[in-house]
Amino acid sequence: MAIPVNTLAAAVPVLCTCLSAAHVIAGERYLRPDDGKLSQGRELWLENCETCHGYGIADAPVPMNPEEWDFRLSRGEKVLYAHAINGYIGPDYSMMPARGGNENLDDEEVRLAVDYMVFLASYYINRLDSNKEVK
Repeated sequence: MAIPVNTLAAAVPVLCTCLSAAHVIAGERYLRPDDGKLSQGRELWLENCETCHGYGIADAPVPMNPEEWDFRLSRGEKVLYAHAINGYIGPDYSMMPARGGNENLDDEEVRLAVDYMVFLASYYINRLDSNKEVK
């Protein structure tokens, strides 16, 4: 069944408004650090990692979900860097593609994106912990 052109034309502004609202919400969820390296990592993360790690696609751990990060952070940055650079298949067959699937990223760029994701996950873990203390 074909959708009439006038219906599509009416839907475009609504869709754009929804996408803009989603971008604002994403901006609130993805902290903007003051540190220059973390800011660079944020931009790399948004361009290369957010598609999966922002929404849990292919079982990617979402940094805003602290329960998905305690174990990962406890393994240390060397393990996180190695998994992000070289790729990793988890025990449940979840898969992290090497360099997030972007072979043009160099090791330092991948580490910067990982550093930002660790920063973001740590923020949400600390926020959860402080909410537990208040209760």
